Amino acid sequence: MDDREQTEAAFPGSAALYAEANVHAWAAVPLQGRRQLLGCVTLGFTEPHSWSGSERELLQAFAALTAQALDRIGAHAAEHAALAEVAGIAETLQRSMLTAPPEPDHLQIAVRYAAASSAAEVGGDWYDAFVTSEGLTTLVVGDVTGHDMRAAAVMGQLRNLLRGIAFTLGEPPARALAALDRAAAGLGIDTVATVVIAQIEVDEAHRAAGTRLLRWSNAGHLPPLLLTAEGAVSYLQPDDSDVVLGWDPSTDRHDHELVLPVGATVLLFTDGLVERRGASLEHGLAWLAGAVAELADAPLEELCDALLELVGDHLDDDVALLALRAYAEDEPRPAEAGPSHVPAGHEAVQAARPENDAPSEGS
Repeated sequence: MDDREQTEAAFPGSAALYAEANVHAWAAVPLQGRRQLLGCVTLGFTEPHSWSGSERELLQAFAALTAQALDRIGAHAAEHAALAEVAGIAETLQRSMLTAPPEPDHLQIAVRYAAASSAAEVGGDWYDAFVTSEGLTTLVVGDVTGHDMRAAAVMGQLRNLLRGIAFTLGEPPARALAALDRAAAGLGIDTVATVVIAQIEVDEAHRAAGTRLLRWSNAGHLPPLLLTAEGAVSYLQPDDSDVVLGWDPSTDRHDHELVLPVGATVLLFTDGLVERRGASLEHGLAWLAGAVAELADAPLEELCDALLELVGDHLDDDVALLALRAYAEDEPRPAEAGPSHVPAGHEAVQAARPENDAPSEGS
């Protein structure tokens, strides 16, 4: 339209609108996308103007380029939305396998899982805590190589395999890991994973002394961290570290033991808690030891929350975190340790065992 008179003739009653906008001449060109009309681009002049053929061609070219740009933006946004949806489904499935821990007698267990900063990824980190058929509190933290849907799927397979093996075999951690390695190879679960599994045992001697026995085995994972009631911090890192799962199913695996005093805390974690771009793993482990030492007096749940808060939004990888604190058994169960709950059916499993196969007393 060259002027308001031409506009009024084409669109009766529009004069006031264009007068308020101070527009005389104007042109509107449709933005035609690949699949639909996206809108239009409109250009206006404050004075009457005659549109030349070259100006019309320029406007049409500009509209076509704008429509292409909007199509690309829309496709990019749709792709990100689809990735976010897939990642959300994967993370939901992943979190569904990270079940709430039991509350065995005079032991407090706290668990945390934090996803990496990138919403389009999901990984193979997991934690697990359960009471075996022998009555042993069992702690597991593992990490499957990779950071995608496949890693999350394999994580679920390994986690459930180890849970079933440890629950039913009644064997020490090293044998449970060896059985998991053989089972994964035999079932065609082709992956590499690091895992640390620990069990808490109490016999009559330990009960009399007010202590517990921590027995663990480590398949190439980061070492557990021990915090004593006095605030001393150390890593449980024996000299004979075993290789990762999936490397050699026939390899020998080893158990390690530590007398766990009253008030001690054991922390199991995946590398997302300590690894940062541009910093060595040793630096990350030293940072964690220092942070735990400063938080030594904090309740267990607050300790876990504080560690994740210290990491903040700088997560380059997922974090699975599991912490256990041991309380004195000759005193009332602390309220913060929970109401002392183990899954229904555990007592039935123990009751079904033959008398000559009775489990050793555990916690």
